[in-house]
Amino acid sequence: MKKSILRSELKKIFTKYKLSNKHSEICANYLIKAELVDAKSHGLARLKMYCDRLKKKLINPKPKIRVKRISSSVSYVNADNSIGFVSADIGIKQAIINAKKTGIGLVAVKKSGHYGLSSFYAEQAVKKNLMVFCFTTMTTTS
Repeated sequence: MKKSILRSELKKIFTKYKLSNKHSEICANYLIKAELVDAKSHGLARLKMYCDRLKKKLINPKPKIRVKRISSSVSYVNADNSIGFVSADIGIKQAIINAKKTGIGLVAVKKSGHYGLSSFYAEQAVKKNLMVFCFTTMTTTS
């Protein structure tokens, strides 16, 4: 299947579960990227899990995500139980902003879920010549 068709179909699925167009696109992009790097355990194989969690209201499809700056280097993201792809994407972008200003960017994300491969977020910082550590703690909720 062509990547553009797959992206379109994934976006339709996520919007069916009430994610915004922007959030649906972020999710579709990360799932496709996992397939392309042959990390199938974090690609389309996870789609049903995300849909089930959305259906059970374990993931908030319309989160009010808030970023609080603690200092020039440190920020906190309250993800309001958003899908992990979105909150992690916001988190790494904020960490990059912080690091460019002060040399270090620390961001904690709370109230989020599974975000796919950590390497996708780390790669964004590395491409900007920044060193990064990405990690998560997960509680398993079906």
